[in-house]
Amino acid sequence: MSIFAPDDEKNERYPYLRDYTSFLKPMERPLVGREREITQILAAMQRPELSNVILLAEAGSGKTALVQGTMKADTARAYLEVDLPKMIANSKNDNEMADMLKQLFNEVQLFGREFGKEIVLFIDEFHQIVQLSPAAVEVLKPLLADSGTRGTRVIAATTYIEFQEYIASNLPLVERLQRINLSEPDKKTVVAILRGMAERYGVGLQFPNDRMFEAIYDY
Repeated sequence: MSIFAPDDEKNERYPYLRDYTSFLKPMERPLVGREREITQILAAMQRPELSNVILLAEAGSGKTALVQGTMKADTARAYLEVDLPKMIANSKNDNEMADMLKQLFNEVQLFGREFGKEIVLFIDEFHQIVQLSPAAVEVLKPLLADSGTRGTRVIAATTYIEFQEYIASNLPLVERLQRINLSEPDKKTVVAILRGMAERYGVGLQFPNDRMFEAIYDY
């Protein structure tokens, strides 16, 4: 869904934003146990340099939820999610993918100035850019290096394996992204998450203590 209403004239002025981004959805439930990582992300985005991050974690470990939690704590910026699969599907070759990313970043910069806020771009499965388009990587490097003056921040996300396979060897790219590892939540955090879910779905009273939740973690 476009970030603009169908009759908004911005649809014509920002075609790449219209086609390849959407406002990041808010969290459906409270985020538990990621305060440290949220602080790391916010601190990184405050820097004049190295103000972009890459989140590394196993699939399904809550990378998107962490970004949503960061957005909730960061009302000064607007958060957009990049539809990378759609961008890849619509690019005919390596160079076209590079041009699409360049145009997207240019539009983000202009939109941020018009919107009156810095823009944070969330790019999940970031390794696919490196994997599929070396030209896009070369375009990204100066954009990431200049993100502070452009008023655009990037939060990339991928898994440890894909980072090592596709990204780690590209040192100039790695140097432009602060690496943040998402460790597995400890027992106390998992129990708190399960307790919160039980209460959210109206069955909290069926669990007078946390023994069942502890058993689920131990299992």
